[in-house]
Amino acid sequence: MQFACHRRATNGSDEMLTTKNRSSHALTRQKLRGIAFMSCATFLFAVAHLIARLISGRYPVNEVTFFRMLFGLIPAAFLLRLHSGQWKELTARRFIRHCLRAVTVLGAVGSFFAGLPYLPLSTAVTLKYTDVIFIGLFAIVFLGERFRLTTGIATISGFIGVTMVSFSPTRSDAPMLAIFLILLSAMFNAGSVIQIKKLSLSDEPTEIVLYFTIIATIVSGISLSFAWTTPGLTDLGYMVLLGVTAGVGQLMLTIAVASTTTSFLAPFSYFGVVWSIIFDYLIWGESISLQAVLGSVIIIASALYLSCRA
Repeated sequence: MQFACHRRATNGSDEMLTTKNRSSHALTRQKLRGIAFMSCATFLFAVAHLIARLISGRYPVNEVTFFRMLFGLIPAAFLLRLHSGQWKELTARRFIRHCLRAVTVLGAVGSFFAGLPYLPLSTAVTLKYTDVIFIGLFAIVFLGERFRLTTGIATISGFIGVTMVSFSPTRSDAPMLAIFLILLSAMFNAGSVIQIKKLSLSDEPTEIVLYFTIIATIVSGISLSFAWTTPGLTDLGYMVLLGVTAGVGQLMLTIAVASTTTSFLAPFSYFGVVWSIIFDYLIWGESISLQAVLGSVIIIASALYLSCRA
């Protein structure tokens, strides 16, 4: 009888161990899935930034933004098909919130495209990562989050990095207006993230992506009556590719975030700076100075810290 009890206890222990191992393996698979999708999303966003820099100087900002949103509807429609029948009724209050989020996204994309032609791609992308710093500031002001001394130090350090990148010897001819526009883009993007935090309380990530893409396409389409340059066939192809790559990148980012925690994925998103440096060198023959490298490291380190604290 003692042997039987011991056997049952052993079997129970083995079952618990097996369950624990299965849970551990499932968690590992989820993390690997998140890393894979985040890495793909980062590369696609880098390609989208590259395409935008190639064409943004030849066309009005609103037009490039429109095509980015229009062809971004393709992967958004794929999301709609996957989640058909799962959407909640869109109330007036939620619609206003989605509109506000779309406006902040348009401000972020438009400002980025406006400053992009006048800066090296790596500089623009690095400055864009200051959005995490602005998110920390906005969260204190608009979400009532508690101020921490370490957060303040990380924020100040991030802006020191911005100064180092902006006034690097190899970037001495960079117009201040372009730098301001990229930083403005980061601020708009931070506002967009704050809106996502509010919307995520009532909406699924797929709904947020689809609604902002539809609203942003309509709004940017209306702006075409004020500024339009008919694109050639090649440039039209670039614009299609811009919208699709950015849209698929957004889709993969959504899947990655759903797979594991944002703080775990944050380091992988900063490979976008590496890709932009590679593109700068291969396409435009741009090199990056030691000061710009140090500034980039400071920006990424402070942004990474703030991401992990979120």
